[in-house]
Amino acid sequence: MRQWPNDPSVALLIFLDHQRVPTADTIAGAVEHACRKGARSIRTSALFPAAAEAVEAAGFRTIDRLALLELELDERAVGEFPAPEHPVRTLQPWMHGRAATVDQDAFGPVWGNDAAGLREVRRATPTHRARMVTVDRRLVGFALSGAAADNGYLQRIAVAPAHRRRGIARDLVVDAARWMQAQGRSRCLVNTGVDNDAALALYQRLGFVRLTEVLTIAERPLSE
Repeated sequence: MRQWPNDPSVALLIFLDHQRVPTADTIAGAVEHACRKGARSIRTSALFPAAAEAVEAAGFRTIDRLALLELELDERAVGEFPAPEHPVRTLQPWMHGRAATVDQDAFGPVWGNDAAGLREVRRATPTHRARMVTVDRRLVGFALSGAAADNGYLQRIAVAPAHRRRGIARDLVVDAARWMQAQGRSRCLVNTGVDNDAALALYQRLGFVRLTEVLTIAERPLSE
C-alpha cells in the first residue's frame, strides 16, 4: 500500500499476485491500515474479475474499467511491425520526474502518475525496461515494460497531447514488443480504458486481440 499519486489523502492498495483472490480478512486489514494512516478513501490497482468481486463484497465500488489486450509474440507478428519513425532510447531513472510530467499531461491529475508511481511500476516485475522518445531534446513520450515467466507486460505508455498522432505511441509499443520477444516471452499484455478508442485502435492495428476479461479499479470511502 502507498499513497495515490498527487493525493496523499487516498491510499492505493496494490495487488502483486493476480493469481490469488484476496480474502475478506486481507481486505479488511488493508482498510484498517489505511484508516490508521488517516486516508479519506482507499483505491485498488487494476483487478481481474474474481478479485474485483471480492473487494466489491467489502464495500468498494467500481470507478474505472479497463480492456485487456493480448499480442502473441511470434516471428510473423513481430516481423510485420512497421519500421519506427522516431528514435527510441533508454529512459534513465533520474528522468522519472520528466516522465511524470508527460504522464500527468496525458492522463490528468487524478489518473496521472508521479515519479514515485513510475518507480513502483518499474519494480512490479522481475525484469523491466523503460524507453522514451524526445523531440528537440524534450521528453514527449515514454513506455514502461516488464516481463515475468512467459509474459511481457506493457505497463505504462504516455505521450504528451501536443505530440499525439505522430506515430510516437506506435513506435514505443513496437519497441517494447520486440524487446519482449527477444527476452523469450510468448505474449504481450496491455490494458487501457474501455472507452479509450484511440489506444484500442492502435493496439488492434498492431495485431493485439481484445480479451473477454475486463479489469476493474475500485474505491471505498473511509470517512463514512
